[in-house]
Amino acid sequence: RRAGGSGGGGAAGTGAIAVPMQGTIVRVEVAVGDAVEAGQVVCVLEAMKMENNVAADVAGTVAEVKVEAGQAVASGDIAVVITPAAAE
Repeated sequence: RRAGGSGGGGAAGTGAIAVPMQGTIVRVEVAVGDAVEAGQVVCVLEAMKMENNVAADVAGTVAEVKVEAGQAVASGDIAVVITPAAAE
């Protein structure tokens, strides 16, 4: 296996991070309350025997984690919800 892909993201900047394709969640890298940066990996998805990083599209705080390791997901399923950091 090799890690690859830039991962998904919901509609740009919404904080709802969706998986880009059908697969299985290998691991979740964040927990509720964690501070994340835009581009930070929030979970890893295995699809077609490749591991794909799913990254945050906004900086903020993790409000909800909707997936767990071993869970099968469909393309577009929301994995993590992030409350965007306030603009300064």
